[in-house]
Amino acid sequence: MHFRNIDVVVFDAMGVTFVEGDDVSNLLIPFVARECGCTNRETIRQLYLSASLGRISSQEFWARVGCAPASEREYLDTQLKLDPDFIAVAERLKKRYVLAMLSNDVSEWSAYLRRRFALDRLFTSVVISGNYGFRKPDRRLYQILLRSLSVAPHQCVFVDDQPQNLETAAQLGMHTICRIRCDRDPPTYERAIESLRDLLTLL
Repeated sequence: MHFRNIDVVVFDAMGVTFVEGDDVSNLLIPFVARECGCTNRETIRQLYLSASLGRISSQEFWARVGCAPASEREYLDTQLKLDPDFIAVAERLKKRYVLAMLSNDVSEWSAYLRRRFALDRLFTSVVISGNYGFRKPDRRLYQILLRSLSVAPHQCVFVDDQPQNLETAAQLGMHTICRIRCDRDPPTYERAIESLRDLLTLL
């Protein structure tokens, strides 16, 4: 069944645009432990949370986990992998839809990755938690995105890999697609896809 009357396709970053969904547990914490010697997982997680809310800078994050400033570039360049289908799928969708990004991330990291992979040319609006002080599933972050595009929720479909984030989108009236990478609990979303290529048949 196809979605109808959609004007905007909104992508999450980690787990959708990028391959790894739980980048903090699976990429950042092991990297910091290996490269910087900080092995307290909860300390790293809480510092990341603060950075992703804009409460501390990315430089302060690396300093507080005991890493040299150059570690940031090494982490972003070696650990974060773009979904191999994303660019081709987004370029095709952009011919028919407005594309946007809604993501929990450190502002500086998101900006660097978007430059590195030339993603900003694809998105009309990018809303990152580190710029606004809210993280999904806080509905205020979604409302910032909707205002930036001047669209109603029902005109948007949101692609995320976390059911709790999709639940908020659905409550606001957005259409929802879950990017499945592993088994989930009972879902709150309209569709599920196993590959971004599946978007081309749904939209």
